[in-house]
Amino acid sequence: MGRDGDTGRANAIEPDLEHARRSALMAHGVVAKLKEMGLPDELDEELAALSTDLGDLWSAEKVLADQLRGLLRSPHDWETVGDYLVDLRATVDHIDWHVRSVRRPMNRIARCAYGKGSPPR
Repeated sequence: MGRDGDTGRANAIEPDLEHARRSALMAHGVVAKLKEMGLPDELDEELAALSTDLGDLWSAEKVLADQLRGLLRSPHDWETVGDYLVDLRATVDHIDWHVRSVRRPMNRIARCAYGKGSPPR
């Protein structure tokens, strides 16, 4: 992301293509792993949601960490702190949305995984 010269905060207008690429690769990795293991096609919709949510959660964790570091390094200026807190809130809300969204597909795929696992002895 670009930098705003006044506050040192990330400029949300410029896309971070490398970050988006890494998030997409993480999501694709989840799809590839589960499909290679034989996840049934009838769970493709759940797999799409699961992989997208997990990729975005992974990505958002990195954004959250960067925002927290930025807050801690920011000048002792209440307006700047307020801006960071608003950005942090947006990231936390984004994480919350994905956490709620991922539960159902994760549970369905986990049930499938346990059903395909070795029978108990």
